[in-house]
Amino acid sequence: MLYIKFKIENHKNFMEFRVVYHHMLAVRNTGYEAKEDDLEFDWNTVTPEEIDDFMDEDKSKIDLFNKLIPDDVSEVLCNYFYFDNTKSMLSNEDKLSYINYLEYGFEVNLDLLERCENGEGIVKISTGNYPFGGLERFIITLKAFKLVPFECFDGFNVCALNWISDIEYEANILPEKTKIYLAR
Repeated sequence: MLYIKFKIENHKNFMEFRVVYHHMLAVRNTGYEAKEDDLEFDWNTVTPEEIDDFMDEDKSKIDLFNKLIPDDVSEVLCNYFYFDNTKSMLSNEDKLSYINYLEYGFEVNLDLLERCENGEGIVKISTGNYPFGGLERFIITLKAFKLVPFECFDGFNVCALNWISDIEYEANILPEKTKIYLAR
């Protein structure tokens, strides 16, 4: 089983991430149906902008991003998407891409999100797919929520994660921990 261990700097951040995690769980359930907008128009007073919003098939996903992702998290994700810092905010296309990643691009089963007593947490993941896209974007997601990943098992190795910046880290293989973990 894959895992990511992280430090919880603030309980509020953990609770905000938990909302995203539960959405990801819901999408992976076989009976999941996206919530549809129930808009009714007064055709005598409707504006062209309201009609455009209604007709925009991506609007619900962008609204979902805005609902699930706090502004401070969005800023960190913007830095990740635009490593050269040419943009100061995520475009709607970026938001759509990110929500699609969380819902369908991260091809894993979410097995556990747990807060541990020592100010740490863990996410356990399983996948029957190889390659499944890797853990990097999900690790950055945790970091954007100020849940600082410090160790993971990526399917091959247990790695210590050493952060260089908000969006860059080095993954150092821990051979002894890997050997013990794989022997279990």
